[in-house]
Amino acid sequence: MFYLFSKSILIEIGFKKDVYYIGNTKFESIPDSVLNNCYSSANWNRALKYKIEENVIEKKYFMLDVDVYWNLELNKIELMSKIFFFNEIINSKHFEESFLNTFFAHYFKHTLKINDVKKVDAEFIKIYTPEISKDNLRIQNFDNFILLNKDVQINDKKFKSIINIGENSFKWKVNKFNQILYSFPSDILNENSLLKNADFIDTNNSLFYTNTLTNLNKNIVLEFCIYNKKIRDELLQKMIIKIKDSKDPLFNWHLFNITKDTQYLKNELKKISEDPIEREDYLKNVYSKLKRNYDKELFNLNFN
Repeated sequence: MFYLFSKSILIEIGFKKDVYYIGNTKFESIPDSVLNNCYSSANWNRALKYKIEENVIEKKYFMLDVDVYWNLELNKIELMSKIFFFNEIINSKHFEESFLNTFFAHYFKHTLKINDVKKVDAEFIKIYTPEISKDNLRIQNFDNFILLNKDVQINDKKFKSIINIGENSFKWKVNKFNQILYSFPSDILNENSLLKNADFIDTNNSLFYTNTLTNLNKNIVLEFCIYNKKIRDELLQKMIIKIKDSKDPLFNWHLFNITKDTQYLKNELKKISEDPIEREDYLKNVYSKLKRNYDKELFNLNFN
């Protein structure tokens, strides 16, 4: 069982003579713990209500916390409550057919989503053990992220540099916001299912993000985050090779930007003349081309 999310709903309970109604089911009795915690009115306009079908004299409402799980063995959604009495109700055919789509749509109504169905199946979950990453398309800090899906919008993202996949060779340019846009050929990606299903990668923290619809239910959005340093490192090594092979005169600066490894700055400093004026002129030229100032990083190198 893989936990997806939790949501509270109002269960409408109907009273008529000596019987009770929930959904389309009649009950001769209901636990006192439920009856004693019912509300006589439900004036929460935004609250999601599972209503009864029977016309009754009196109605009350019980606030129920519902946990949603993905049964990986049976490949289906299962709902659970800490109150045993409700478990059969929320997994009933009537609840599924009359309310479940509304339940999911209500939970995900403000969720940004990518409109495709990736191959995120039970095997993928077992191999990579993802964590839920709610609203991962709203992440603001995208510095040094690798974009694997062109549907991910970056106009409102904050970054100094970002990495795209799809060019024939290593390339870079600086946009009007003085952000560096790197591009690498797609042959740096291997065939593992993590890279195939990821939409973007936080290279600074080895985090792979996935946002996908699912055949489990058309209204569910799976939002996952997966930590995998091994695959991140393999990917960085391929990028390092592409940069070095490019013979770009600023390759050490690019390598530092992408890896954050200060050894590349040290390598660059060894090449620079000891003459202070020539050194300053060289750095000004680099800063001008990359539209970035590295004084802080270079200053820290001198004290480490």
